[in-house]
Amino acid sequence: MLMLSRSPCRLSFSSDVHVPALPDFRSQQVARPPQHTGLAMARPLPSTFFPAPLMVSPGQLRSMATAPVEKGCSLEVAKLQAKGYYDMSNESLLLFCAKGDFAARKERLLREIMTVDGVSWHDAHLTLNKIDEDNTKGMWIATFPYKLGIFTSVSAAFVSIPLVFDLDTALWFNENFVTTEVAEDKDLETWLEVGSWTWSWNEPVLGTVSFVLLALQFARNQMLNLGAKPYTGAVKNWRAKRLCKMYPQYHPLIVTEFADADDYETGDFSKEVDTGFHVNHPKTWAS
Repeated sequence: MLMLSRSPCRLSFSSDVHVPALPDFRSQQVARPPQHTGLAMARPLPSTFFPAPLMVSPGQLRSMATAPVEKGCSLEVAKLQAKGYYDMSNESLLLFCAKGDFAARKERLLREIMTVDGVSWHDAHLTLNKIDEDNTKGMWIATFPYKLGIFTSVSAAFVSIPLVFDLDTALWFNENFVTTEVAEDKDLETWLEVGSWTWSWNEPVLGTVSFVLLALQFARNQMLNLGAKPYTGAVKNWRAKRLCKMYPQYHPLIVTEFADADDYETGDFSKEVDTGFHVNHPKTWAS
């Protein structure tokens, strides 16, 4: 029983009272009811999930902060860099082909030739030369409008200057083609005065030509908006279809990409030299 002593704030127990010992809850595992949250209960993380803290001394921290950082790649990485398109993977090569890179499309066609014909990369260039020759057949006639346009525009650019500002050329042209009244001698003393006189018949011609070119350019832009192919696109489309018919054993998409990016002149790929990042025949460096 509980006894009170006379001394203040003291409690004592009598010797005949038995007090039972309290259970040790630290040695017992109390089962907790599962929490139903609609999600699977997370498993306990392994002890290796939380790594041990890295012990670094203050001196090591100062040395790490002041240590110079070496820039650039390592020697191992430098040795593995691609020297050309022939070192690229098929996936990387396809990305360059999608951008219209001719060298990448040429390498892709080389690998297609290797796969279908079962030849080496070196021997595939012989077939590639034949394909390129067939792709450029008849291109002289197809490119004649381009050559005519270049000749006409360059000639007109140089001829227009003396026709406007040179007195002798202007007098000859006026006598044979214009037959207008010649200005007085006092109005033809300088080349600017000659230009002022000749501009009366040169202005309609130059203005009309400029307007015709502007109208044709506008019409071409509208054709592109409608999805129609102007002359250049029509020529490339015709040439790609012709090349696919000549080489049906190869994938038509690969042949079409090569024909579309190829120029209009024949190139001998077996005599090319590997310079930088372009695919060329390796006889000059790997023979």
